[in-house]
Amino acid sequence: MKRYLLVLVLMFVTIFLKSQTIANLVASGTGIKWYAASSGGSSLAASTVLINGATYYASQTINGIESSARFAVTATVTQTPVAPTAAAPVLAQTQIDWKWLATSGATGYKWSATNNYGTATDLGNVLIKSESGLTCGTSYTRYLWAYNTTACASTVTTMTQSTTSCVSAPSLTTATVDNIGSTSATFNGNITSINGANVTIRGFKYSTTNGFDPATSGTNISENGTFGTGVFSLSPSGLATTTTYYVVAYATNSTGTTYGSQVSFTSLIQTDYAYTGGQQTFVVPAGVTTITIQAWGAQGGTTNGGLGGYATGTLSVSQGQTLYLYVGGQGGTSQTGGFNGGGIGGYDTNGSGTIGSGGGGASDVRTGSNGLGNRVLVAGGGGGRCPMSDGGSGGGTNGSDAIDVYTGYGGHGGTQSAGGTAHTNRNATDGGWGYGGNGSTNYNAWGGGGGGGGYYGGGGGTSSVDHGSGYSGGGGGGSSYLGGITSGSTTSGQRTGDGRILITY
Repeated sequence: MKRYLLVLVLMFVTIFLKSQTIANLVASGTGIKWYAASSGGSSLAASTVLINGATYYASQTINGIESSARFAVTATVTQTPVAPTAAAPVLAQTQIDWKWLATSGATGYKWSATNNYGTATDLGNVLIKSESGLTCGTSYTRYLWAYNTTACASTVTTMTQSTTSCVSAPSLTTATVDNIGSTSATFNGNITSINGANVTIRGFKYSTTNGFDPATSGTNISENGTFGTGVFSLSPSGLATTTTYYVVAYATNSTGTTYGSQVSFTSLIQTDYAYTGGQQTFVVPAGVTTITIQAWGAQGGTTNGGLGGYATGTLSVSQGQTLYLYVGGQGGTSQTGGFNGGGIGGYDTNGSGTIGSGGGGASDVRTGSNGLGNRVLVAGGGGGRCPMSDGGSGGGTNGSDAIDVYTGYGGHGGTQSAGGTAHTNRNATDGGWGYGGNGSTNYNAWGGGGGGGGYYGGGGGTSSVDHGSGYSGGGGGGSSYLGGITSGSTTSGQRTGDGRILITY
Protein backbone atom coordinates (compact mmCIF):
# COMPACT_ATOMS: atom_id res chain seq x y z
CA MET A 1 0.00 0.00 0.00
CA LYS A 2 2.84 2.44 0.77
CA ARG A 3 4.55 1.70 -2.55
CA TYR A 4 1.29 2.19 -4.47
CA LEU A 5 0.73 5.58 -2.95
CA LEU A 6 4.26 6.69 -3.89
CA VAL A 7 3.85 5.63 -7.47
CA LEU A 8 0.53 7.45 -7.75
CA VAL A 9 2.07 10.62 -6.40
CA LEU A 10 5.24 10.57 -8.49
CA MET A 11 3.33 10.14 -11.72
CA PHE A 12 2.61 13.84 -11.40
CA VAL A 13 6.19 15.02 -10.74
CA THR A 14 7.04 18.05 -12.90
CA ILE A 15 10.59 19.43 -13.14
CA PHE A 16 11.11 23.07 -14.29
CA LEU A 17 14.51 23.40 -15.84
CA LYS A 18 15.09 27.10 -15.45
CA SER A 19 16.75 26.66 -12.05
CA GLN A 20 20.15 25.54 -10.96
CA THR A 21 19.55 24.18 -7.43
CA ILE A 22 17.53 21.40 -5.74
CA ALA A 23 15.32 24.07 -4.17
CA ASN A 24 14.01 25.07 -7.54
CA LEU A 25 12.94 21.55 -8.56
CA VAL A 26 9.18 21.20 -8.31
CA ALA A 27 7.19 17.94 -7.98
CA SER A 28 3.48 17.28 -7.38
CA GLY A 29 2.71 16.28 -3.85
CA THR A 30 4.22 16.98 -0.47
CA GLY A 31 7.06 15.52 1.58
CA ILE A 32 9.36 15.18 -1.41
CA LYS A 33 13.09 14.49 -0.80
CA TRP A 34 15.84 14.36 -3.42
CA TYR A 35 18.79 11.98 -3.47
CA ALA A 36 21.87 11.46 -5.59
CA ALA A 37 21.29 7.64 -5.72
CA SER A 38 18.32 5.28 -6.15
CA SER A 39 18.82 3.96 -2.65
CA GLY A 40 20.75 4.86 0.43
CA GLY A 41 22.59 8.07 1.14
CA SER A 42 21.40 11.29 2.67
CA SER A 43 18.88 13.57 1.05
CA LEU A 44 20.31 16.55 -0.85
CA ALA A 45 20.22 20.07 0.62
CA ALA A 46 18.00 22.57 -1.10
CA SER A 47 21.08 24.61 -2.07
CA THR A 48 22.69 21.74 -3.96
CA VAL A 49 23.69 22.94 -7.42
CA LEU A 50 22.24 20.83 -10.20
CA ILE A 51 24.56 19.27 -12.74
CA ASN A 52 23.36 19.17 -16.29
CA GLY A 53 22.65 15.54 -17.38
CA ALA A 54 22.86 14.13 -13.84
CA THR A 55 20.06 11.87 -12.48
CA TYR A 56 18.36 12.78 -9.24
CA TYR A 57 15.95 10.58 -7.24
CA ALA A 58 12.78 11.65 -5.44
CA SER A 59 11.01 9.98 -2.48
CA GLN A 60 7.81 10.98 -0.74
CA THR A 61 6.97 10.86 2.93
CA ILE A 62 3.32 10.34 3.91
CA ASN A 63 2.14 10.17 7.47
CA GLY A 64 5.74 10.03 8.61
CA ILE A 65 6.58 7.03 6.44
CA GLU A 66 9.10 7.61 3.57
CA SER A 67 8.70 5.48 0.45
CA SER A 68 11.40 2.94 -0.20
CA ALA A 69 11.22 3.40 -3.96
CA ARG A 70 12.63 6.56 -5.53
CA PHE A 71 11.58 8.18 -8.84
CA ALA A 72 14.49 8.92 -11.19
CA VAL A 73 14.72 12.30 -12.93
CA THR A 74 17.50 13.36 -15.32
CA ALA A 75 18.15 17.15 -15.10
CA THR A 76 18.72 19.32 -18.12
CA VAL A 77 20.06 22.54 -16.64
CA THR A 78 19.68 25.74 -18.65
CA GLN A 79 21.61 28.82 -17.44
CA THR A 80 19.93 32.18 -18.09
CA PRO A 81 22.32 34.63 -19.86
CA VAL A 82 23.29 37.86 -18.16
CA ALA A 83 21.93 41.09 -19.59
CA PRO A 84 24.00 42.52 -22.50
CA THR A 85 26.40 45.44 -21.85
CA ALA A 86 25.93 48.46 -24.12
CA ALA A 87 28.92 49.72 -26.13
CA ALA A 88 29.55 53.20 -27.54
CA PRO A 89 27.06 53.99 -30.32
CA VAL A 90 27.69 55.88 -33.54
CA LEU A 91 25.47 58.97 -33.63
CA ALA A 92 24.35 61.05 -36.60
CA GLN A 93 21.59 63.55 -37.30
CA THR A 94 19.07 60.97 -38.49
CA GLN A 95 20.73 57.66 -37.56
CA ILE A 96 21.97 55.77 -34.48
CA ASP A 97 24.13 52.66 -34.72
CA TRP A 98 23.38 50.91 -31.40
CA LYS A 99 26.17 48.57 -30.25
CA TRP A 100 26.71 46.08 -27.41
CA LEU A 101 29.32 43.59 -26.19
CA ALA A 102 29.07 39.83 -26.70
CA THR A 103 27.40 38.10 -23.73
CA SER A 104 28.84 34.80 -22.44
CA GLY A 105 26.50 31.90 -23.04
CA ALA A 106 24.22 33.86 -25.35
CA THR A 107 23.43 32.56 -28.80
CA GLY A 108 21.39 35.53 -29.93
CA TYR A 109 19.79 38.85 -29.09
CA LYS A 110 16.37 40.37 -29.33
CA TRP A 111 15.63 44.05 -29.88
CA SER A 112 12.58 46.27 -29.46
CA ALA A 113 11.45 49.87 -29.25
CA THR A 114 9.16 48.79 -26.40
CA ASN A 115 9.91 46.80 -23.25
CA ASN A 116 8.24 43.63 -24.50
CA TYR A 117 10.35 40.51 -25.09
CA GLY A 118 7.48 38.66 -26.67
CA THR A 119 7.21 41.09 -29.60
CA ALA A 120 10.93 41.88 -29.89
CA THR A 121 12.82 41.42 -33.17
CA ASP A 122 15.30 38.53 -33.26
CA LEU A 123 18.67 39.88 -34.44
CA GLY A 124 20.56 36.58 -34.30
CA ASN A 125 24.12 36.87 -33.04
CA VAL A 126 24.94 40.34 -34.48
CA LEU A 127 26.21 43.00 -32.07
CA ILE A 128 24.89 46.13 -33.82
CA LYS A 129 21.52 47.54 -34.76
CA SER A 130 21.39 50.52 -37.16
CA GLU A 131 18.32 52.76 -37.11
CA SER A 132 17.88 55.41 -39.79
CA GLY A 133 15.16 57.92 -40.59
CA LEU A 134 15.31 59.37 -37.09
CA THR A 135 14.85 63.01 -36.11
CA CYS A 136 17.92 65.13 -35.40
CA GLY A 137 18.44 66.34 -31.84
CA THR A 138 15.99 63.76 -30.42
CA SER A 139 16.35 61.22 -27.57
CA TYR A 140 15.50 57.54 -28.23
CA THR A 141 15.19 54.55 -25.82
CA ARG A 142 15.61 50.94 -26.99
CA TYR A 143 15.45 47.51 -25.22
CA LEU A 144 17.78 44.55 -25.65
CA TRP A 145 17.82 40.94 -24.38
CA ALA A 146 20.29 38.05 -24.71
CA TYR A 147 19.02 34.48 -25.09
CA ASN A 148 20.49 30.96 -25.37
CA THR A 149 19.63 27.73 -27.20
CA THR A 150 16.80 26.91 -24.84
CA ALA A 151 15.27 30.33 -25.38
CA CYS A 152 16.01 31.46 -21.85
CA ALA A 153 16.19 35.25 -21.91
CA SER A 154 18.27 37.63 -19.84
CA THR A 155 16.91 40.57 -17.99
CA VAL A 156 16.41 43.60 -20.19
CA THR A 157 19.14 46.13 -21.03
CA THR A 158 17.73 49.63 -21.53
CA MET A 159 19.71 51.97 -23.83
CA THR A 160 18.98 55.68 -24.31
CA GLN A 161 20.79 57.92 -26.84
CA SER A 162 20.12 61.13 -28.76
CA THR A 163 20.74 61.88 -32.40
CA THR A 164 23.17 64.70 -33.08
CA SER A 165 22.04 68.31 -33.25
CA CYS A 166 20.15 69.40 -36.31
CA VAL A 167 22.61 70.77 -38.90
CA SER A 168 21.71 72.06 -42.33
CA ALA A 169 23.18 74.30 -44.98
CA PRO A 170 23.48 77.98 -43.95
CA SER A 171 20.84 80.63 -44.60
CA LEU A 172 21.85 83.88 -46.28
CA THR A 173 20.76 86.75 -48.49
CA THR A 174 22.39 88.68 -51.31
CA ALA A 175 22.50 92.42 -50.59
CA THR A 176 22.68 95.38 -52.97
CA VAL A 177 25.97 95.95 -54.77
CA ASP A 178 27.64 99.26 -53.91
CA ASN A 179 30.80 101.25 -54.66
CA ILE A 180 30.08 100.68 -58.33
CA GLY A 181 32.78 101.92 -60.67
CA SER A 182 33.64 101.36 -64.27
CA THR A 183 35.70 98.20 -63.64
CA SER A 184 35.03 97.39 -59.99
CA ALA A 185 32.26 97.12 -57.40
CA THR A 186 31.64 95.80 -53.89
CA PHE A 187 29.47 92.68 -53.55
CA ASN A 188 27.56 92.28 -50.26
CA GLY A 189 25.95 89.31 -48.52
CA ASN A 190 24.50 88.46 -45.11
CA ILE A 191 24.66 85.04 -43.42
CA THR A 192 21.51 85.00 -41.31
CA SER A 193 21.98 81.51 -39.78
CA ILE A 194 24.74 78.90 -39.82
CA ASN A 195 22.16 76.17 -38.93
CA GLY A 196 24.36 74.19 -36.57
CA ALA A 197 27.78 74.30 -38.23
CA ASN A 198 30.19 77.16 -38.92
CA VAL A 199 30.53 78.43 -42.47
CA THR A 200 33.88 77.47 -44.02
CA ILE A 201 33.51 79.16 -47.42
CA ARG A 202 31.59 82.31 -48.27
CA GLY A 203 31.57 84.28 -51.48
CA PHE A 204 29.76 85.29 -54.63
CA LYS A 205 29.10 83.99 -58.12
CA TYR A 206 28.54 86.57 -60.85
CA SER A 207 27.73 86.49 -64.55
CA THR A 208 26.51 88.63 -67.42
CA THR A 209 23.71 86.07 -67.97
CA ASN A 210 20.42 86.80 -66.21
CA GLY A 211 19.15 83.80 -64.23
CA PHE A 212 22.42 81.84 -64.45
CA ASP A 213 22.82 78.77 -62.22
CA PRO A 214 25.46 79.65 -59.60
CA ALA A 215 25.98 75.99 -58.73
CA THR A 216 27.34 75.19 -62.19
CA SER A 217 28.34 78.49 -63.82
CA GLY A 218 29.44 82.06 -63.20
CA THR A 219 32.70 83.59 -62.04
CA ASN A 220 33.61 82.84 -58.43
CA ILE A 221 35.07 85.15 -55.79
CA SER A 222 35.30 83.71 -52.25
CA GLU A 223 37.21 83.41 -49.00
CA ASN A 224 37.93 80.43 -46.72
CA GLY A 225 37.87 80.42 -42.92
CA THR A 226 35.56 79.88 -39.97
CA PHE A 227 32.60 82.24 -40.16
CA GLY A 228 29.45 82.80 -38.14
CA THR A 229 26.45 84.93 -38.95
CA GLY A 230 26.76 88.49 -40.24
CA VAL A 231 27.40 90.60 -43.29
CA PHE A 232 30.40 90.13 -45.58
CA SER A 233 31.74 91.89 -48.68
CA LEU A 234 34.15 91.06 -51.47
CA SER A 235 35.29 93.14 -54.44
CA PRO A 236 36.05 91.63 -57.85
CA SER A 237 38.41 93.33 -60.24
CA GLY A 238 38.63 93.59 -63.98
CA LEU A 239 34.92 94.14 -64.66
CA ALA A 240 33.95 95.45 -68.07
CA THR A 241 32.64 99.02 -68.32
CA THR A 242 29.01 99.70 -69.18
CA THR A 243 28.03 96.07 -68.51
CA THR A 244 25.14 94.59 -66.52
CA TYR A 245 26.20 91.90 -64.04
CA TYR A 246 24.09 89.44 -62.03
CA VAL A 247 25.36 88.49 -58.57
CA VAL A 248 24.46 85.68 -56.13
CA ALA A 249 25.92 85.31 -52.61
CA TYR A 250 26.63 81.82 -51.26
CA ALA A 251 27.88 80.10 -48.09
CA THR A 252 29.05 76.55 -47.38
CA ASN A 253 29.20 74.53 -44.15
CA SER A 254 29.72 70.80 -43.44
CA THR A 255 26.21 69.99 -44.64
CA GLY A 256 26.07 71.87 -47.93
CA THR A 257 25.94 75.15 -49.84
CA THR A 258 23.15 77.70 -49.96
CA TYR A 259 22.78 80.38 -52.66
CA GLY A 260 21.02 83.67 -52.08
CA SER A 261 18.75 85.51 -54.46
CA GLN A 262 20.10 87.24 -57.55
CA VAL A 263 20.77 90.99 -57.66
CA SER A 264 22.06 93.03 -60.59
CA PHE A 265 24.03 96.19 -61.29
CA THR A 266 25.55 97.95 -64.28
CA SER A 267 29.17 99.05 -64.25
CA LEU A 268 29.78 102.67 -65.06
CA ILE A 269 30.85 104.19 -68.35
CA GLN A 270 34.42 105.46 -68.38
CA THR A 271 35.84 107.83 -70.96
CA ASP A 272 39.62 108.04 -71.17
CA TYR A 273 41.31 111.19 -72.46
CA ALA A 274 44.97 111.04 -73.43
CA TYR A 275 47.34 113.85 -74.39
CA THR A 276 46.60 115.40 -77.78
CA GLY A 277 48.23 118.82 -77.53
CA GLY A 278 44.88 120.61 -77.78
CA GLN A 279 41.51 121.19 -76.17
CA GLN A 280 39.10 118.24 -75.85
CA THR A 281 35.45 118.22 -74.76
CA PHE A 282 32.97 116.02 -72.91
CA VAL A 283 29.21 116.48 -73.36
CA VAL A 284 27.08 115.18 -70.46
CA PRO A 285 24.72 112.38 -71.64
CA ALA A 286 21.02 112.20 -70.82
CA GLY A 287 20.20 111.04 -67.30
CA VAL A 288 23.66 111.80 -65.88
CA THR A 289 23.73 114.19 -62.92
CA THR A 290 27.18 113.50 -61.45
CA ILE A 291 30.50 112.41 -62.85
CA THR A 292 33.74 111.29 -61.23
CA ILE A 293 36.87 112.96 -62.58
CA GLN A 294 40.39 111.60 -62.25
CA ALA A 295 43.28 113.65 -63.64
CA TRP A 296 47.04 113.26 -63.75
CA GLY A 297 49.42 116.08 -64.63
CA ALA A 298 52.39 115.49 -66.96
CA GLN A 299 55.96 114.80 -65.93
CA GLY A 300 58.70 117.37 -66.36
CA GLY A 301 61.29 116.88 -69.11
CA THR A 302 63.83 113.98 -69.03
CA THR A 303 63.51 110.79 -67.04
CA ASN A 304 64.33 112.61 -63.82
CA GLY A 305 61.81 115.36 -64.33
CA GLY A 306 59.33 115.88 -61.51
CA LEU A 307 56.30 113.54 -61.56
CA GLY A 308 52.86 114.90 -62.34
CA GLY A 309 50.28 115.28 -59.57
CA TYR A 310 46.90 113.51 -59.21
CA ALA A 311 43.48 115.03 -58.48
CA THR A 312 40.05 113.40 -58.25
CA GLY A 313 36.52 114.23 -57.17
CA THR A 314 32.82 114.22 -58.00
CA LEU A 315 31.25 117.02 -60.02
CA SER A 316 27.55 117.82 -60.36
CA VAL A 317 26.55 118.21 -64.02
CA SER A 318 23.47 118.53 -66.20
CA GLN A 319 22.40 116.90 -69.44
CA GLY A 320 24.00 118.51 -72.50
CA GLN A 321 26.57 120.47 -70.48
CA THR A 322 29.99 120.80 -72.15
CA LEU A 323 33.20 120.33 -70.20
CA TYR A 324 36.54 121.50 -71.62
CA LEU A 325 39.46 119.18 -71.02
CA TYR A 326 43.18 119.92 -71.26
CA VAL A 327 45.51 116.94 -70.86
CA GLY A 328 49.04 118.07 -70.03
CA GLY A 329 52.02 117.06 -72.13
CA GLN A 330 55.42 116.04 -70.79
CA GLY A 331 58.11 118.71 -70.86
CA GLY A 332 60.65 118.47 -73.66
CA THR A 333 64.16 117.24 -73.05
CA SER A 334 65.27 120.54 -74.53
CA GLN A 335 63.76 123.92 -73.76
CA THR A 336 60.22 122.98 -74.78
CA GLY A 337 57.65 123.32 -72.05
CA GLY A 338 54.85 120.74 -71.82
CA PHE A 339 51.40 121.57 -73.19
CA ASN A 340 49.09 123.45 -70.81
CA GLY A 341 51.41 125.57 -68.77
CA GLY A 342 54.81 123.89 -68.68
CA GLY A 343 57.67 126.44 -68.38
CA ILE A 344 60.49 126.69 -70.90
CA GLY A 345 63.94 125.41 -69.94
CA GLY A 346 66.91 127.78 -70.04
CA TYR A 347 70.06 127.39 -72.14
CA ASP A 348 73.72 128.32 -72.27
CA THR A 349 74.26 131.42 -74.48
CA ASN A 350 77.89 130.44 -74.95
CA GLY A 351 76.79 127.61 -77.17
CA SER A 352 77.86 124.67 -75.02
CA GLY A 353 74.59 122.96 -75.91
CA THR A 354 73.53 122.41 -72.32
CA ILE A 355 69.82 123.16 -72.20
CA GLY A 356 67.42 122.87 -69.27
CA SER A 357 64.35 120.67 -69.73
CA GLY A 358 60.85 122.06 -69.97
CA GLY A 359 58.28 121.71 -67.18
CA GLY A 360 55.35 119.29 -67.49
CA GLY A 361 51.93 120.65 -68.37
CA ALA A 362 48.94 120.50 -66.05
CA SER A 363 45.78 118.48 -66.77
CA ASP A 364 42.55 120.30 -65.99
CA VAL A 365 38.75 120.36 -66.52
CA ARG A 366 36.86 123.62 -67.15
CA THR A 367 33.14 124.39 -67.13
CA GLY A 368 31.14 127.25 -68.68
CA SER A 369 33.97 128.25 -71.01
CA ASN A 370 37.59 127.33 -71.63
CA GLY A 371 39.11 130.23 -69.68
CA LEU A 372 41.61 129.61 -66.89
CA GLY A 373 39.18 131.09 -64.39
CA ASN A 374 36.67 128.30 -65.10
CA ARG A 375 38.89 125.43 -63.95
CA VAL A 376 37.14 123.11 -61.47
CA LEU A 377 39.87 120.49 -61.17
CA VAL A 378 43.62 120.71 -61.86
CA ALA A 379 46.40 118.13 -61.58
CA GLY A 380 49.73 119.96 -61.53
CA GLY A 381 52.66 119.09 -63.81
CA GLY A 382 56.18 118.25 -62.64
CA GLY A 383 59.17 120.58 -62.93
CA GLY A 384 61.82 120.15 -65.63
CA ARG A 385 65.23 118.72 -64.81
CA CYS A 386 68.55 120.42 -65.35
CA PRO A 387 71.94 118.68 -65.35
CA MET A 388 72.46 119.32 -61.63
CA SER A 389 68.98 119.04 -60.08
CA ASP A 390 65.84 116.95 -60.63
CA GLY A 391 62.55 118.70 -61.21
CA GLY A 392 60.06 119.16 -58.37
CA SER A 393 56.92 116.98 -58.13
CA GLY A 394 53.62 118.44 -59.28
CA GLY A 395 50.49 118.47 -57.16
CA GLY A 396 51.27 120.63 -54.11
CA THR A 397 49.07 123.29 -52.55
CA ASN A 398 50.94 126.11 -54.30
CA GLY A 399 53.42 126.03 -57.13
CA SER A 400 56.81 124.83 -55.85
CA ASP A 401 59.86 127.01 -55.80
CA ALA A 402 62.67 126.06 -58.14
CA ILE A 403 65.19 123.53 -56.90
CA ASP A 404 68.68 124.97 -56.99
CA VAL A 405 72.04 123.86 -55.73
CA TYR A 406 72.43 127.34 -54.22
CA THR A 407 69.23 128.38 -52.47
CA GLY A 408 67.66 131.63 -53.49
CA TYR A 409 68.52 131.82 -57.15
CA GLY A 410 65.57 129.89 -58.62
CA GLY A 411 62.16 131.29 -59.53
CA HIS A 412 59.41 131.15 -56.93
CA GLY A 413 56.29 129.00 -57.24
CA GLY A 414 53.11 130.73 -58.28
CA THR A 415 50.50 132.14 -55.90
CA GLN A 416 47.11 133.71 -56.55
CA SER A 417 48.82 136.66 -58.17
CA ALA A 418 48.66 136.18 -61.90
CA GLY A 419 51.79 136.17 -64.00
CA GLY A 420 55.41 136.06 -62.92
CA THR A 421 58.48 138.29 -62.85
CA ALA A 422 62.06 137.62 -63.80
CA HIS A 423 64.13 136.58 -60.82
CA THR A 424 66.85 139.09 -59.99
CA ASN A 425 70.13 138.53 -61.83
CA ARG A 426 69.36 135.05 -63.01
CA ASN A 427 66.74 135.42 -65.72
CA ALA A 428 64.48 132.72 -64.22
CA THR A 429 60.80 133.53 -63.90
CA ASP A 430 58.43 132.87 -61.01
CA GLY A 431 55.52 130.57 -61.66
CA GLY A 432 52.27 132.32 -62.50
CA TRP A 433 48.57 131.57 -62.22
CA GLY A 434 48.52 128.45 -64.34
CA TYR A 435 51.95 128.63 -65.95
CA GLY A 436 55.32 127.38 -64.80
CA GLY A 437 58.22 129.80 -64.73
CA ASN A 438 60.92 129.66 -67.39
CA GLY A 439 64.41 128.44 -66.61
CA SER A 440 67.28 130.92 -66.77
CA THR A 441 69.49 131.53 -69.78
CA ASN A 442 73.02 132.71 -69.04
CA TYR A 443 76.44 132.98 -70.59
CA ASN A 444 78.84 130.11 -69.83
CA ALA A 445 76.37 128.22 -67.58
CA TRP A 446 73.96 125.34 -67.98
CA GLY A 447 70.34 126.37 -68.42
CA GLY A 448 67.82 125.82 -65.59
CA GLY A 449 64.72 123.59 -65.77
CA GLY A 450 61.29 125.01 -66.50
CA GLY A 451 58.56 125.00 -63.86
CA GLY A 452 55.51 122.70 -64.08
CA GLY A 453 52.11 124.00 -65.07
CA GLY A 454 49.28 123.96 -62.52
CA TYR A 455 46.63 126.02 -60.84
CA TYR A 456 49.71 127.88 -59.63
CA GLY A 457 52.77 127.23 -61.77
CA GLY A 458 56.14 126.11 -60.45
CA GLY A 459 59.14 128.44 -60.37
CA GLY A 460 61.78 128.31 -63.11
CA GLY A 461 65.26 126.99 -62.35
CA THR A 462 68.37 129.20 -62.61
CA SER A 463 71.90 128.83 -63.83
CA SER A 464 74.61 129.69 -61.33
CA VAL A 465 77.44 131.42 -63.16
CA ASP A 466 78.69 133.00 -59.97
CA HIS A 467 79.66 129.57 -58.75
CA GLY A 468 81.33 128.31 -61.87
CA SER A 469 80.18 126.47 -64.94
CA GLY A 470 77.95 123.45 -64.51
CA TYR A 471 75.64 124.64 -61.76
CA SER A 472 71.95 125.04 -62.44
CA GLY A 473 68.58 124.37 -60.82
CA GLY A 474 65.54 122.19 -61.63
CA GLY A 475 62.09 123.69 -62.08
CA GLY A 476 59.47 123.55 -59.35
CA GLY A 477 56.24 121.53 -59.72
CA GLY A 478 52.85 123.11 -60.42
CA SER A 479 49.99 122.89 -57.91
CA SER A 480 46.75 120.87 -58.08
CA TYR A 481 43.34 122.36 -57.35
CA LEU A 482 39.73 121.36 -56.55
CA GLY A 483 36.85 123.82 -57.03
CA GLY A 484 33.15 122.92 -56.98
CA ILE A 485 34.20 119.30 -56.39
CA THR A 486 32.84 116.94 -53.70
CA SER A 487 34.60 113.92 -52.20
CA GLY A 488 37.82 115.18 -53.74
CA SER A 489 41.49 114.67 -52.98
CA THR A 490 44.90 115.46 -54.46
CA THR A 491 48.22 113.60 -54.34
CA SER A 492 51.59 114.87 -55.51
CA GLY A 493 54.22 113.06 -57.58
CA GLN A 494 52.20 110.31 -59.28
CA ARG A 495 52.50 110.41 -63.07
CA THR A 496 55.29 109.67 -65.54
CA GLY A 497 55.10 110.77 -69.16
CA ASP A 498 52.09 112.69 -70.49
CA GLY A 499 49.04 113.44 -68.37
CA ARG A 500 45.64 111.72 -68.45
CA ILE A 501 41.98 112.41 -67.61
CA LEU A 502 39.31 109.79 -66.84
CA ILE A 503 35.58 110.61 -66.58
CA THR A 504 33.33 107.95 -65.04
CA TYR A 505 29.53 108.06 -64.83
